[in-house]
Amino acid sequence: MHVRDLKAGDVLLFSPEEGSWISKAITWLTDAPVSHAAMTYQIPTKMVEETPPAVRIAEATMRFPGRTVHVMRLNKTTIDDFKPVMDIAAKYLNGEAPYAMNNLYLVGMLLIYKKFTPSDTTQKIILRILKRLTEKLLDAINQHKYPDKHPMVCSQFVFECYQEAGKAYQLTIKNGSLLGDSNRPTLLSKAFKHKRQQSQLGGLQSDNTSDEELAKELYEAMNDETLLASGTVADELLDAIHDFAQVLHGVSHQVELEKADPKQGIAILQAQSSMFVTPGDLLRHCPELVHIGDIKLK
Repeated sequence: MHVRDLKAGDVLLFSPEEGSWISKAITWLTDAPVSHAAMTYQIPTKMVEETPPAVRIAEATMRFPGRTVHVMRLNKTTIDDFKPVMDIAAKYLNGEAPYAMNNLYLVGMLLIYKKFTPSDTTQKIILRILKRLTEKLLDAINQHKYPDKHPMVCSQFVFECYQEAGKAYQLTIKNGSLLGDSNRPTLLSKAFKHKRQQSQLGGLQSDNTSDEELAKELYEAMNDETLLASGTVADELLDAIHDFAQVLHGVSHQVELEKADPKQGIAILQAQSSMFVTPGDLLRHCPELVHIGDIKLK
């Protein structure tokens, strides 16, 4: 398939970025060969994507090299006008986009929602990742940079463009990546039952480790089968989830940190979990999208 064969509204799902540990972590956590989602915008060579600092338009040919792009198209022959979907994308482009976080945010959300009990070593790395994400959201509160909605990841942005375009365009996710058949609770469900013992929000210490290095440590720990989980989750990690939830509530509801409520933040995360869409979901678990081909540019 060639770039010129793309049509407005085509969903573009990218294979992991070469050399990116964040991309590798996303594919491991979702058990899918894709780590980023975007959408063809208006003409074949243009794409729209949710990426920091905001939703943007990019040249498809500049974003494709070195990655396989799986092209998905709405499987409804009665629809050939994608203007409603493009209009929603344009709305986000024109300044109404949710606060954009980098792909470490997607990793963090996957860790909170995944049905697994991480090993003690992995828990320590997850703790550092959550503190990093909490710092980023806290900066938004301190600088009074509030979004209109809670932060959205790349695949959620694509999904929302279709959802908001009207009933004829709406997508569904069946047996999503994070549902699985595991009976293990998520970190979020454990945090819901946990009473925060100590908040770190007043004394978050900067970790000089890069996002990629954190993702590398996470990936290597998750792939080390010699590290067996104890079956318990450390209170410090559960406290960190409450801290993250508190700043998420502050950002989402445009309130100062002192007025932000971790319980309401947990409620936001719980409500979002049922609607959370991963790049892998758009590839494998969305019956309204059909795979029409792949593009690979060197």
